[in-house]
Amino acid sequence: MQLRLSIALCAPVLLIVAATGNADRLITEDGRIIELVKARKENDGYRLTFKNGEFTVGEDAGIASIEMEGDMSDYVPQNDDEREKLADGFVRYRGKWMSKVRYQNELKKEFEKSKARTDELAAHSVWRNAWTMESKHFQIKTNTSEELLEYYADLLEAYYKLMDKRVGIKPTPTYRRKKMTVNIYKSREEFRELSAADVGPSTLGYFWSYDDTLNFFHDYEDPSRSEWVALHECTHLLTFLIDQQYGPQIWLNEAMADYFGSSEIEIDKRGKITIEPGMLQTDRVLTVQEAIRNEKDTKLKELFFISRDAYTGFHYAHGWSFVYFIYNTDKGKYAKSFTKFFKDLYTLKKGIPFTSQTGAGPTGTEKRVSAKDIQILLMKAIKYDDLDELEKDWKEYIAAIPIESGPALLKRGLDRTRRGKFEDAISDLDLAIDQGIEDPRAWASRGLAKAFRGNPTNGIEDLEIAVEKAPLNANFRYRLSMLHVGMASTGNMTIKKDKKFDNEEAKSQAGLAMELDPDNDAYKRWFEQFN
Repeated sequence: MQLRLSIALCAPVLLIVAATGNADRLITEDGRIIELVKARKENDGYRLTFKNGEFTVGEDAGIASIEMEGDMSDYVPQNDDEREKLADGFVRYRGKWMSKVRYQNELKKEFEKSKARTDELAAHSVWRNAWTMESKHFQIKTNTSEELLEYYADLLEAYYKLMDKRVGIKPTPTYRRKKMTVNIYKSREEFRELSAADVGPSTLGYFWSYDDTLNFFHDYEDPSRSEWVALHECTHLLTFLIDQQYGPQIWLNEAMADYFGSSEIEIDKRGKITIEPGMLQTDRVLTVQEAIRNEKDTKLKELFFISRDAYTGFHYAHGWSFVYFIYNTDKGKYAKSFTKFFKDLYTLKKGIPFTSQTGAGPTGTEKRVSAKDIQILLMKAIKYDDLDELEKDWKEYIAAIPIESGPALLKRGLDRTRRGKFEDAISDLDLAIDQGIEDPRAWASRGLAKAFRGNPTNGIEDLEIAVEKAPLNANFRYRLSMLHVGMASTGNMTIKKDKKFDNEEAKSQAGLAMELDPDNDAYKRWFEQFN
């Protein structure tokens, strides 16, 4: 999966190398290029010096290489050959030893090349000037990078092909001639600010049939989450194309999007994408297993009739787990018949009863099959006569799935923090950390949740641990800086308590965040408030 890994690294990076003056470069394992004042070997790691502070990192900090530039005054030669080169006035640049004259020429060429790349990134980072591409079925726009534009185009086309094979995507003549719009933003902030729809704090993406757009943002810290959102929302787009007048039932619509969106994505050496749907969602298994143990689980007679407004994250977990059970129990014996049921329902196959409502839906007419009729069609398709028996088989199957609770708790804790469920998030993350989770996001997310639960300073200790564990993470330092001045934010929730910009530690962390991710405008604007 080399291509997928490299895609995760495609955050726009500032590559300008000053034509005068010296600076070292740090190349991270995830592909970021970070310029700093100086990087030197120290004990079992490196001491990194920036304009706004310095810190040490271990050899396991995710550094691929350190490239020292022209200032060799305190460089410690590693052998006699290097001592001789230093004595002759040579410098080490891009891993090579060269004369001062050659070094200056190389530096000039690198500066010109990097400036051109940076100018291009800057020009397209503004949404109105974003990159665009037409694929077979989509018109795609993004201000992330050309690499990500191409990747998501290939991913969505591969998914279209897969779903067309599974359920048959046969749009009306109007939609066959139309390419659906896909907007991919470079940050959550831009996604919320620029989206045509009213986007809530926990929303990661959406398909909107009223303007035929699929919208989401690329998460540079967790690209797999963006892939999941892209496929989940694309499922909604594709089922809409099956019949634009069909009004789906919430539990089935979201459960299927969850099931197919949870896919394993593989990319071969030629760049061909293979998508395998139906991967296990451990956090949702955990939620349903806990609900079963506490006798608070959602019953099928409730799930099948729930309204859209009442459908919560708790029900998402149950709906997904039911579809996962259907596709996997007894070696998938219900998979084929369930897929046929789904296809027949969404295409309103002859004989399926429905009612029409004028003035509803994006086309002005909405066709609906009643919840009771959907239950009857489903039970007939999978050959179950008794709802209680189906309930029992489903719950026993989910309860028996073995999962590692630590990773599941972490995943759910991160999601709960994003959704503003801070008490529950802290409970999950406490348990995850107690069970040995070492992922720094556990501390960063718990620190943020603590800040919102009480005083922002309550989260400082956890954010400091996150920074210690991942010293090159700009976002952790940005959030730590905010806590030091009594502020915190997530989604559309913000704490502004003290907001005193005379805190030196806050200023230092803000400056380091900006230097570690110089293309992030939010970090730059935040740092400027200290000056």
